Amino acid sequence: MISCSTKWLDIAFYAECVGFVLSIAANCVLLTVISDKSRKTFGNYKYLMMAFSVLGIVYSTCNFFSKLNVHITENSFIVFTVLRYSKFNKFLGSIAIGIYSSCYAMMLSLLAIHFFYRYTSVTAPLYLGSRFSSKSFIFWSLFVVVYSAIFGCSSYFLCGPTESKDRELAMEFQNSYCLKPEEYAYLGPQYYYKNMENGERLYHAPSFIGIGIQTFLMGSTFIFVIFFGCRTYSVLKENGLTCYASKELQKQLFKTLIIQTIIPTIFMYLPGSIMFYLPVFGVKIETMANSIPVFVAIYPCLEPLVAIMCIKSLKLRSSNKTCCSRNRRRKVGVLAASTSNSVALSMQEFTVAS
Repeated sequence: MISCSTKWLDIAFYAECVGFVLSIAANCVLLTVISDKSRKTFGNYKYLMMAFSVLGIVYSTCNFFSKLNVHITENSFIVFTVLRYSKFNKFLGSIAIGIYSSCYAMMLSLLAIHFFYRYTSVTAPLYLGSRFSSKSFIFWSLFVVVYSAIFGCSSYFLCGPTESKDRELAMEFQNSYCLKPEEYAYLGPQYYYKNMENGERLYHAPSFIGIGIQTFLMGSTFIFVIFFGCRTYSVLKENGLTCYASKELQKQLFKTLIIQTIIPTIFMYLPGSIMFYLPVFGVKIETMANSIPVFVAIYPCLEPLVAIMCIKSLKLRSSNKTCCSRNRRRKVGVLAASTSNSVALSMQEFTVAS
């Protein structure tokens, strides 16, 4: 007989602590570097990158305080928090998981906006001034808020705790993690459950509806990212680039977005898909599912590092922040020369002129 163990809970806890610290540090460095850049280099994209960093800190903070774990059974997947780690009661613990779901969706929606901006700047720079201006800020803010709210509400209200889940999880969690029902809070769908009177297997409609909504939301952003990415790539491959920004800078920004899409695909989309669909087919991985929150905890610190390493001007600027004064003066001179040679007419200048 296999005894219960808290090993995976401890691994997830320490991974979340490390990921939180690294995410705060990396995003603060990126914010500092971007804030030093003039609008001539990136245009309004500067503020979009800053927003991504700020919300990345929000996401990482939410993940850190929620202290999430994942358990997958034959009938359900459960996202839960151990109350002795998170310091919540059961009611607030469930709310914290719902808020995290909204933050998860927030990052996906912002990624889609990123790709739409790159698509517009490369294929139709004339529309940058109207699609990404102070007036359109309200629209994009509402888009992120509504998208995130629908995702979070579907998690909390359609996949919340039920008596049948409580019965199933009481034995599962005691055997796997040595946890009693009063020691954890959870959310998650239970696709199937047994009728207590005759043992008949029944479908849990709210769980299917909730996961259906979330699948649609995740799938739509992923399709947008792929479509805008492919269209942008096809234009960048052409010799006669019609965009008024530096082609080299465009390629750097697009390379950054490609890597920043691969990362959430591996660390966000793929784990989410595993959680959603394994229980539908009766696949049970139990405690091994806690590798998912480890991936999720690492994700926020990778995005800003990719931007710093792939965009040359940001890489040089971040190096200037950490090098000695002599190297700083030398590299600033190189940066100024590189910028003046590579960016003849920036996106923002063109936008203002139009």
